[in-house]
Amino acid sequence: MHKTKKWGCVLLAILLLFCGIYINMDNIASAATVTVYKVNGTGVALRSEPSTSKGAETVITRISNVEVTYISETKQGNYTWYYVKYNGQSGYIRGDYIKIETYTTDDSFESTLALFPESYREGLIKLHAQYPNWKFTADQVNMTFDAAVALQDGDMRKQVGPSSAISTRSMGPGSYDWATKEYATSNEGWYGASREMIRYYMDPRNFLTPTGIIMYLQQSYDSKNQTADGVATIIKGTFLEKNYTGGNYTDDIIAAAAASGVSPYVLASIIVQEQGVEGKSDLISGNYAGYQGYYNFFNVGASGSDGEVTKNGLAHAKSKGWNSRRAAIVGGAQFYANGYIKVGQDTYFYKNYNVLKPSDIWHQYAQNVADSYSTASLNAKVYTENKSATLTFRIPVYKDMPASTVKPENSSKQNNYYFTGINAGSGLAPSFNKFIYDYTLQVTGNTTIGVIVPDGATYTGSTSYSLKAGNNKVSLTVKSETGFINTYVITVNSPSASTLTVTVNGNFKEEAKKGDINGDGRISLSDFALIKMHLLETKFISAEKQALADINGDGKISLSDFALIKMHILGIKPIV
Repeated sequence: MHKTKKWGCVLLAILLLFCGIYINMDNIASAATVTVYKVNGTGVALRSEPSTSKGAETVITRISNVEVTYISETKQGNYTWYYVKYNGQSGYIRGDYIKIETYTTDDSFESTLALFPESYREGLIKLHAQYPNWKFTADQVNMTFDAAVALQDGDMRKQVGPSSAISTRSMGPGSYDWATKEYATSNEGWYGASREMIRYYMDPRNFLTPTGIIMYLQQSYDSKNQTADGVATIIKGTFLEKNYTGGNYTDDIIAAAAASGVSPYVLASIIVQEQGVEGKSDLISGNYAGYQGYYNFFNVGASGSDGEVTKNGLAHAKSKGWNSRRAAIVGGAQFYANGYIKVGQDTYFYKNYNVLKPSDIWHQYAQNVADSYSTASLNAKVYTENKSATLTFRIPVYKDMPASTVKPENSSKQNNYYFTGINAGSGLAPSFNKFIYDYTLQVTGNTTIGVIVPDGATYTGSTSYSLKAGNNKVSLTVKSETGFINTYVITVNSPSASTLTVTVNGNFKEEAKKGDINGDGRISLSDFALIKMHLLETKFISAEKQALADINGDGKISLSDFALIKMHILGIKPIV
């Protein structure tokens, strides 16, 4: 982004200085011009060479109607070729498939830009140029970006769908069984989302586009600007478009908006997101055995293990008296308003990523890592086609944001960036756990430690570190098959100058721990569930892991072991 300082800003600074007020000129935003390069076409080839002579051999990937980052350009034959970057990949696109647009801010927008980091401003400038009445608020998040991501990364808090690529799945806590090498599933086949997928969807800079920005739209009901025609635009092509005996969904949704104070566009898009385009879920059929005549359009209370979701959701509907479609839609909207909008989670993003109140991190609407963007995409058209509308967007700004985040490519590669062992003797604290990344180590002189990486991963740190007397920070890095890096930091205390040597994949194994049946380095509800299923004979623990489940060491898996692991999880009596 190129900026031109205005003389008015300079004179203002001089005047303030004369009056005894100092102002930092770097914090004064100035008018700016941004040039945007867009792919103009469907399935356009991003090539490794500025030529089509080798055909498909040079095609890196194909992209459609998206913005790319300009790097340089060159002339080859009759065409100009643009060397660009898209989603972490760089290559050439023929000039006739690139559309160049230029946007310039006006002076009134400068104060808004000044509230955002530099890396946000280019996207905001483009949005402001297209939608001058849109208002952008910078919400300061009181934690670093990495800390915010870490709160979502574990226990399958965020998930990817049943057909997701392995490269998008997590191998972290609760998401992967390191002993059986199997990915855990929930919600009828969903997997834990990888750290990189979470990073991508939590970074607002990836979504400062006319569609993506809808993630951050405040969701209050505005009866003057939110109409039945707008609802019709959102529900077109879905089951909500059709009338039913005794009513129609558009009227129901408008009634729900009036009763709850939530935008009808938001309510319509949530219903489609929850029930699908065709709306064939038993939760809204009205015919489910034992719950005939009850409906639950927002899936409120529809949780539990496979097979229990529908029953639990309809039991909730019955307890609330949702015995008609309208009653269910109005009641669900009020639940949504009371549970999310009225407690400050009033954007698609905040309802799914509660970063403003991390102490209540489980109070999030959907586990789908992409739910905020998917819902925004469904809703976007009704807003982007009305360029005169005044809308307000709340955009999170974290501390210590990375330069950028990239969405992982779909592949069969694993996110196996974990050590499965660090052999440093008794001086390492705490005891090694693949999901703990910070340690201390006391040494007495030259020391050798060993690390083990899983198959397919690579140790990328140094094999020799020079230590000074006192504390030394040593970073040991491991690279996954997907190409992402994970860092373990050891604070090494040495009495004098010495050398720390690191060996890779030595002859030692991570010690198996009683109660840690799935081998993820901790004793958790996942292990508790494995013992429960074994005792109920619904799923048996494999022979090689039964010793880990035999916690009392009596040679069998029994209710005593079940009780011991339960007491450990509750903090009553830890397993030693």
